[in-house]
Amino acid sequence: MSLLVIEDVRLLDKCCRTLASLPWIGIDTEFLRVRTYYPRCCLLQISSDDGVVGIDPLRCESLEPLQELLRGSKQIKIIHAARQDLEVLYHICGQVPQPVFDTQIAAAMLGFGRQVSYAALVETLVGRTLSKQETRTNWCLRPLTAGQLEYAYEDVSYLGALYDELQSQLRSRDRREWLEEECRRLLDPELYAMNPEQAYRRLRRGHVLEPPSQQILKRLARWRERTAQSKDLPRNWIVDDKQLLAIAAARPLDRTQLSRVKGLSARFLDRHADAVLSVVGESLRSGREGVVWRPRARLGERQQRTVEWLARRINETAKAQQISASLIATKKEMRQFVRDPQGQPLVQGWRYQLVGRDLIAELETDREQRERV
Repeated sequence: MSLLVIEDVRLLDKCCRTLASLPWIGIDTEFLRVRTYYPRCCLLQISSDDGVVGIDPLRCESLEPLQELLRGSKQIKIIHAARQDLEVLYHICGQVPQPVFDTQIAAAMLGFGRQVSYAALVETLVGRTLSKQETRTNWCLRPLTAGQLEYAYEDVSYLGALYDELQSQLRSRDRREWLEEECRRLLDPELYAMNPEQAYRRLRRGHVLEPPSQQILKRLARWRERTAQSKDLPRNWIVDDKQLLAIAAARPLDRTQLSRVKGLSARFLDRHADAVLSVVGESLRSGREGVVWRPRARLGERQQRTVEWLARRINETAKAQQISASLIATKKEMRQFVRDPQGQPLVQGWRYQLVGRDLIAELETDREQRERV
């Protein structure tokens, strides 16, 4: 096995023009993001019926031909466990490539388990055992080793075979539309755009703060996200969640008060004190005191029994349908459903058709019987 790695934009342009005419391409990326905010793509592999090619984004002077290929909506993009790869591709071409066929989701719909690995799927469906020696390698280093090139080749070369087999099984079980519905969820740009205005939603324990401090925390989360993006650094390298919460609780008005917040380093204060104090002051001057985070009440005894009943019913359905139970609904999704079914996955699409409609009907019947008692 040998992987041709393209480092020249003219060869890349020629390759991408050929790939653009094909009905499908398989895609995999090797990336790092330990020291960066955005994932750094170190190698991108593309497979087709014509073979496998690698693209080195660290050496190609321009990725415009690749961007044009990914923006095209003609051929199916086959990816295993596509979420992270789609994030990488989104930042390469500015939009989410589509349409997508996620082999991991397809396998879960056929009973392979929700998190089945590419290697396990290849071994089961293709009969080949893949090497795992380079799973934690540094893909930024050059030159790439023979072992890395072999791993990169294998990591994408069987996607076409998996696509053929999984698509055949999905069609025979009338589940192709199920997969299309799930893959459409992956195409939402909001999953990858990382909007600073929504950064506060990632924070936990905001409900322990008083409303004015919650407003400060929301603004601090936006500031941190913008700072991390502008510097291309992990957000926790700017300031971690615990420290952000402590600043909001303290509501410091000057450097002296800010320096008393536990856990803040002198380096942080030197770099960000003025910006943080500006955010705090702006929030306090705005006069906004509305609640941002509300504590979520624990489920009552009856609600907990309903969750347990849901889990049994979903497991029974999953076993009968030979599908991953967690793909139908996770325990978290069941709890959310019991709190409020509105907008939950169980009341939408294939899940509603498979089990959600019956669950809602049974719950409604149970409620009416209790009201008559």
